[in-house]
Amino acid sequence: MQHWTRRLFALAMVSTLAACGGSDEITLDPPQNIVQIAQTDSRFTVLAEAVVAADLATALSAPGPLTVFAPTNDAFNALLTELGLTKAQLLANKPLLTAVLQYHVLGSRVQRADVPLGRAITPLAGGIFKVDSRSGALVITDGRNRTATITSTDISAANGVIHVIDKVLLPANRNIVETAIASAPEFSLLVEAVVAANLQGTLSGTGPFTVFAPTNAAFAALLTELGTSKESLFADTALLSKVLTYHVVPGRVLRADVPVGPAVTTVNGETLTVNASLAITDRRARTANITATDVLTSNGVIHVIDKVILPADITLSTQRNIVTQAQALPQFSILVEAVVAANLQGTLSGTGPFTVFAPTNAAFESLLAELRLTKAQLLADVPLLTAVLQYHVLGGQVLRAQVPAGQAITPLAGGVFKVDAVNGALVVNDGRNRKATITATDMRTSNGVIHAIDKVLLPANRNIVETAIASAPEFSILVEAVVAANLQGTLSGTGPFTVFAPTNAAFASLLTELGVTKEALLANTALLTQVLTYHVVPGRVLKAGVPVGPAITTVQGGSFTVNSALAITDARGRRSNITGTDVLTSNGVIHVIDKVILPAP
Repeated sequence: MQHWTRRLFALAMVSTLAACGGSDEITLDPPQNIVQIAQTDSRFTVLAEAVVAADLATALSAPGPLTVFAPTNDAFNALLTELGLTKAQLLANKPLLTAVLQYHVLGSRVQRADVPLGRAITPLAGGIFKVDSRSGALVITDGRNRTATITSTDISAANGVIHVIDKVLLPANRNIVETAIASAPEFSLLVEAVVAANLQGTLSGTGPFTVFAPTNAAFAALLTELGTSKESLFADTALLSKVLTYHVVPGRVLRADVPVGPAVTTVNGETLTVNASLAITDRRARTANITATDVLTSNGVIHVIDKVILPADITLSTQRNIVTQAQALPQFSILVEAVVAANLQGTLSGTGPFTVFAPTNAAFESLLAELRLTKAQLLADVPLLTAVLQYHVLGGQVLRAQVPAGQAITPLAGGVFKVDAVNGALVVNDGRNRKATITATDMRTSNGVIHAIDKVLLPANRNIVETAIASAPEFSILVEAVVAANLQGTLSGTGPFTVFAPTNAAFASLLTELGVTKEALLANTALLTQVLTYHVVPGRVLKAGVPVGPAITTVQGGSFTVNSALAITDARGRRSNITGTDVLTSNGVIHVIDKVILPAP
């Protein structure tokens, strides 16, 4: 302040002497350049040190003209705290220091009145920042979306102008994708979608791009609108790519430069319009509001929108039938080949409705390895192929929310499978007790719905007796007992039956309880038959359908009860625990128990 007072006083003196006709020559100090002002102003001592440490004093003393947004000492102290550095560490890091300082310098003189409010400003370091007017103050948003206030403007220098700021500006350090990731959870679905469509490389590239970024709530609303699930939408990568690229405009277009009224062409090739209220109208006449603007990144800018916008040139799954939708998705190409080989395309293109559990190509490849077949061999075995494919089809539309978890589900091929909710996922248990996870649900079509699965389902190929034999040695004594009682024919029949199957340990415990040998027990066929048929209930009763509390009548004629802990109380008041449930067979289901139950004497 004293420096400027001295200059004004000297000018006044010159004027006075001139008016008085004085002839003595008065010499004024030449105007100071930007560096000299920083070095003589106590507010900028750290800035002056930084300029010298970065070897920028010569450049900033050159004729210019230049504009410098000059951080105060307090601004630098705040930066040191923010970065967790000491001043010495900052000044020693010349590459960082140079980049940061040059980010504060413009290659022309820009007075306050000439600041392009709301528009991208490019400093010598590259990148951009912007300046907005807020409540009469000028506020800078830097590349990391931090804000600094310009506290003093238009300090004139011999080679430019200085504006004082209260925060050190930092250039962008994240691209569009990284910025979206860092904004989690608001954009987590957008990030998933970008990765699913394999666009993360493009949107992390040089650009610049302008992205109209839908929030998670916007994606959730789209799923409801389309009647599909996230997994199904993201599985349709061709559709997803068209939708996402419709949200991208070439170039960095800040809010102040968004064209209001004219069509805006997107990377997708189609257009959208924006009105004065910052509402977007897409090609389907749907509107989305821009709720936040000018999120700066290293390769563009993000504007936040509250609705996913849709181009005209897309075909939604609801506009295709099950077969044509599968044909549109490359992950189902083997399924499509199989459907054609089994001559089922006509059926699955029909009115329906159908529910198809659709195995992916990876699922089919896994099946080929499991069955030791080539794809050609599988496709040539039409009876097998038909049975397997129809085992994946339900007559009727069953959305995810309607799947009867834990209950027997009967497909067109006959037999059953079941679906359980396991840790938030839906897991199918097929007739051979193999498990497949439903990886995408509710892909609605014009004639039904598709759920994607990661394993081909196979119908049951063993009855109750064969399943018990295949489970050796766990049920070897049970099998011996069934044969001894001549019940293998019955339990291999059509059924269906529900068998509460005692393990070998359960039989060993019974022998001790009765004080007999295995041979003696198996020789008493009348008793053995009574005991074994007491373990059989007519019908296929899965765990979810086991009556809790009421008496359950067995094939033997007697009854027992089951409590909520799945403990059986038999006719003699003895307890047995159900330790394993829902072992599916071609003619029923097996539940494993840890104690042989006994009918009334």
